[in-house]
Amino acid sequence: MDQQRIYQIYELLSESQPIFNDTDNEWIAKGLSSTPFKALVSVTISTMTTDKRTIDASRALYERVSTPRQLLELEDEELASLIKPAAHYNRKTKNLKKMCQQLIERHNGEVPDTRDELLALTGVGRKCTDIMMHFTFSEPTIAVDTHVHRVANRLGIVHTTSREDTADTINEITSLQFKHHAHEWIIQHGMKICIARKPKCSECSLTDLCDYYQTRVK
Repeated sequence: MDQQRIYQIYELLSESQPIFNDTDNEWIAKGLSSTPFKALVSVTISTMTTDKRTIDASRALYERVSTPRQLLELEDEELASLIKPAAHYNRKTKNLKKMCQQLIERHNGEVPDTRDELLALTGVGRKCTDIMMHFTFSEPTIAVDTHVHRVANRLGIVHTTSREDTADTINEITSLQFKHHAHEWIIQHGMKICIARKPKCSECSLTDLCDYYQTRVK
């Protein structure tokens, strides 16, 4: 896709979708990213889990802990019970314990602010790292989840089969002026309009620029 079309898509998305700070975003309102540690734990819990279940699990956990040491003091059974709303809570219990031990041993209990150090933590993958770098450490980058991967491919911004490839490509071709909020615009478009099973093309402002609409719907 040429840069002019990409520019037009982001312009239209910016007009139709708000940024998180201008919404009643529950993730923010419920304090899931109020500190770097909570932000890191929250995104780790969120893997393969809906926002509602992530919020329920994280809120229950943060009523008990706010530091790596406090989390390590919990028995495994208690930690698993607190985060049980999340998918794979038993595996995440083990990963969170390992991650907190690593934070203490390698970073004096603080959350590192570099990609390599974040990726080296147990349970922290590419998406979690991109979210942390963008929303916690203000690096202009586009984190790619299932919504962003789906929308970017339907529009034709990218032509990829994995979220990792989508992240590499979309960050390479997106200009800096849009990287600050592209994740927020695209994910909301994917949740409200370009939904997985039956996209609401009749309500979409991007149909003239969308590969999916032009080749499969029109």
